[in-house]
Amino acid sequence: MDLPAQSADNLTFVDPSPVARRLLWHLFSIGSRRVDQTDRHERFEKPGAHLFWVQSGEGELEYKSRRFQLRRGKEVWLVDMGKPRTYLPAPGRHLTITGFRFGGPGLEFWHEVFRDDENAEFPLEDLKLVARSQSELLRLVRRRPTGWEWQVHLVITNLLGKLLISRNLLDSPNAELPVPVVRVLNAISANPLRDWKAKELAVIGKVSYSGLRAAFQKSGQGTVHEHIQRARLDQARLLLADKRLSIKDVAGQLSFSSEFYFSHFFRHHTGMTPTDFRKHLKG
Repeated sequence: MDLPAQSADNLTFVDPSPVARRLLWHLFSIGSRRVDQTDRHERFEKPGAHLFWVQSGEGELEYKSRRFQLRRGKEVWLVDMGKPRTYLPAPGRHLTITGFRFGGPGLEFWHEVFRDDENAEFPLEDLKLVARSQSELLRLVRRRPTGWEWQVHLVITNLLGKLLISRNLLDSPNAELPVPVVRVLNAISANPLRDWKAKELAVIGKVSYSGLRAAFQKSGQGTVHEHIQRARLDQARLLLADKRLSIKDVAGQLSFSSEFYFSHFFRHHTGMTPTDFRKHLKG
């Protein structure tokens, strides 16, 4: 069943509260818009992510190095607004999309897990849920009852959960992780700000360094070094989201010897400077 149509060119913009920006999924805009000609957007033009579906018409989405067919049906699309993207209506046709733009702590992690730069399309069986969620978000934004931003957070959380399920990302592997790997993962999780060294983690895992390296590779966890770097990068993003901390403060908490080396690390892994990342978070 197709999603119900809505009025075109009807966007409602939202200014999230400081608490919502720091702690919750929050809306920047919601509604629909009509695209009659090629619509190109540069990177960092807007913050957040856009979850949308096609209301009417058809066309294509050019996102990073791929093109996705946009048509009305059982699909929704999720794109990182910090990436360049182009909406192209089919020749002689228009394209009307509807959905919402949102942000929240750890949004970058979701993009990485979803790998939406490779596949931004999500087929969903229960499209009525998406339509109901959109209607509920609109109601909350317009009426703003007590605690409305928390309710917005819950609605978006539920939809993101559906996307996880559609990709089978919540399915647990049948094989249990080796005990040394579990010990190391627990240690890193307990102190993610520490500049861990692989050899000291081998001591925690109660195996040799070569034994720990083999255990990680066999369990599908990548390399020990990759996991350490990923944990530091995750913490860097969370700390940078706190406006009370300077970039130098963030570098210090992550045990970098200088702000320069931290910036180099962050840009190497994300393609943007810490300053650019913070600009991207702003509404």
